Amino acid sequence: MHKEIIADYANVQELAQQLKLSEAAYRRAMTLAGLVPDQTSWLRHIDRFLIALGALLIVAGILAFFAWNWADLSHLTKFALVEGGIVGAAVLAWRFGLDTIAGRVSLLAAAILTGTLLAVFGQAYQTGADPYGLFLTWALLILPWAIIGRQTGIWMLLQILLNLTLIMYYTQVLHPPDGWWQLSQLLGPLVWLGTTVMDSTLASYLFVLNVIALLIWEVGSYRGVSWMRGILFPRVIAFIAFSTVLLPTLVIIVAAGFEEQTRLSVVSPTLLLIATGAALYYYQYRRHDLFILTCSLLGVIMVITAFFIRHMMSGSGSLLFLALLLIAQVASAAWWLRQIALRWETRS
Repeated sequence: MHKEIIADYANVQELAQQLKLSEAAYRRAMTLAGLVPDQTSWLRHIDRFLIALGALLIVAGILAFFAWNWADLSHLTKFALVEGGIVGAAVLAWRFGLDTIAGRVSLLAAAILTGTLLAVFGQAYQTGADPYGLFLTWALLILPWAIIGRQTGIWMLLQILLNLTLIMYYTQVLHPPDGWWQLSQLLGPLVWLGTTVMDSTLASYLFVLNVIALLIWEVGSYRGVSWMRGILFPRVIAFIAFSTVLLPTLVIIVAAGFEEQTRLSVVSPTLLLIATGAALYYYQYRRHDLFILTCSLLGVIMVITAFFIRHMMSGSGSLLFLALLLIAQVASAAWWLRQIALRWETRS
């Protein structure tokens, strides 16, 4: 009994490598397998994008509705609206099926509205729970949907919630921020989140959390799990992992002479070095991904540039040298990435 093989990009590329097909033969194989997008495929993708965008706008509208009318709504009305939205979205996901774009978007909407329900509950009854408890509870509640739904969107939401849980628990319980880190809260949540990961210990925890998620995803993709063969999740998680150790590394380089070096150490530069080397090898020879390779090289460029800014900046001549150095680094990285892409095309 023969095993049915579904034609996708990974299978065709693997077959082309085994048979050593030329570029023309590879493109012909892609056409015969129906993997070259035509007008119908483009329209289908646009339709899916509009469905997902519409669902996200509806969820955003629900959140804005609660924010604007909060004081005028009774507790019963608040819970009825949110719970009705969750039940309605779950029913639509069941009705359309989890393998359809409408079903996946509906399930993702239900997962997002679950967080709204927790926020409404906490505000209505003033539970006094810490924010990290909200994010952790939200993640645990949508975990069954993530397992059942088998879609990137919910897993991405789950990973973001786990990151926020770790950040909130560390900054509220283990090491509350002080000094200028505490003042950064006045500049908004994004600025505050950026400053909190400058703590090398927290950055290391976040790095490990995201690397574990990335490894699980890559193993699943390698073993042929169809819904884990997408490129969005590994790219986003790899970018987050790099960022968590890159920011404290840059702070250590630029602020090496400052008197206040709160919880900065060589852990982040070490992890950044290991991650960069591993990414440059794996995503060059094992799984081809120019985006992650570009992120790796961008980190190297930023570290080298920061080092020269810290130790060689003095006068207009240094500014000219820095500009030439930056141009040379970007040009070299672009040339190397182009050579890698050509080599992939030649081998396929």
